[in-house]
Amino acid sequence: MKTLRILVVEILICTNLNAQNFRLEDNSDWWSINREQYSGLPAKSRRDHFDTRNFKIHGLSLDTLDFSAVASIFGKASVVERGDASTGRSQICYVSNDSSEQIHMVFEFGEGQISTFYLFRGGVDWNGRDRCVNSRDVAAHLSTGTGLRLGLSRMQVEAILGRPDSVKGDGIAYWQEFNRKATKEEFERSRREYPETLNDKLAHQEFDQVTVTIQIVAKFKNYQMNYLAVSTESLNDN
Repeated sequence: MKTLRILVVEILICTNLNAQNFRLEDNSDWWSINREQYSGLPAKSRRDHFDTRNFKIHGLSLDTLDFSAVASIFGKASVVERGDASTGRSQICYVSNDSSEQIHMVFEFGEGQISTFYLFRGGVDWNGRDRCVNSRDVAAHLSTGTGLRLGLSRMQVEAILGRPDSVKGDGIAYWQEFNRKATKEEFERSRREYPETLNDKLAHQEFDQVTVTIQIVAKFKNYQMNYLAVSTESLNDN
């Protein structure tokens, strides 16, 4: 079921963006936490209440990511596909108009229901960087709903997110798991796809809650955050 859904989403992405689709057989996208070579920052998943404003940016929310909505805000862009199976990912990239800043904003859809956005300044070149589209909406002041943005100090980041789950070199990471109420569409879809027929009471007991994981990675240079990755995944097989 997930494989079919991924294919449908990829078709919708290309249709909504009305842009070309490119396949790149490499892992030069060093900023992606979903690529095969990413070693990650080890962290224990913990069930906790989490401020969902952390995965909302510029009017978009990762838990309901719609690439056509992304295009309506940042502009139409080519879809770059990389990886396969668990590392399969579709990406669209935007870059700030200010060439001196070279701030990039990337939205990424991975296998299952993984949605991620990246915000970073500078960094080494990668294959497909020329596909990034200039957008006046990509700038240093771009922030999440909680105020996470490039340029913050580690102390400021921790004031927003709390103590990190792991620390490695110049990076800190948060990995949390929590439940949220299912949307009406999610509830109905789960009920339809369930192999057995359930009465209303049992259906609500089974599908009212959606388990979500969220991962946040922040890296710092010269005591300022120059890289931010925010990723969320629904663990329910909807």
